[in-house]
Amino acid sequence: MRKIRKVNTNKRKKKRKAAEERLATQASLMKNHPEECCVCGTDFTRTQETVITWRVIIREERVRLTCPSCWGKIQEVIEQCQE
Repeated sequence: MRKIRKVNTNKRKKKRKAAEERLATQASLMKNHPEECCVCGTDFTRTQETVITWRVIIREERVRLTCPSCWGKIQEVIEQCQE
């Protein structure tokens, strides 16, 4: 029974390490985010409200910043495609 426990522990450690590495990579990419909306080009000014309402998407080393109005349009298109 000790072997099973040890194998499970090693798997959890590997998963945790991979998750930590992924988080570190994404955090470093956040430092270089764009300064405008990737859809409409609206400038991003860092205030408490904009930090809360704007969306940041990170996929495969690409960082995209989206304003609330464009994000709403994207959500509408996604909902229409799912129907």
